[in-house]
Amino acid sequence: MRLAVSLYSLRRKRDAVAGTKGLFGEPGWDILLDLYIAERRRIEIQVSSVCLDAGVPSTTILRWIARLEADGLIYRVNDLADARRRFVRLTEQGQKIMHAVLCSMGNIAVD
Repeated sequence: MRLAVSLYSLRRKRDAVAGTKGLFGEPGWDILLDLYIAERRRIEIQVSSVCLDAGVPSTTILRWIARLEADGLIYRVNDLADARRRFVRLTEQGQKIMHAVLCSMGNIAVD
């Protein structure tokens, strides 16, 4: 979890230093990291809120959500309390891949 949060934070720092959001764009990775962190924190992420900090157009995010969903890494679910909202979650395969990728990165020294 710490590694995922650090990687997510480092991305935001890169953008801040560069002065341009999305300059170092990796929307698919950002979405997966965002959902991985949300799952560990036991919070839901709405489709409309996925990677707001990514600094890319919402159409790009929606295309990436569709791709990751087609790849079986994420899925959307209706909010039972509000029919206008949908949440995005990692599938079991998405969880396994994120765990494997983060484990393969080991203990990266971060600030």
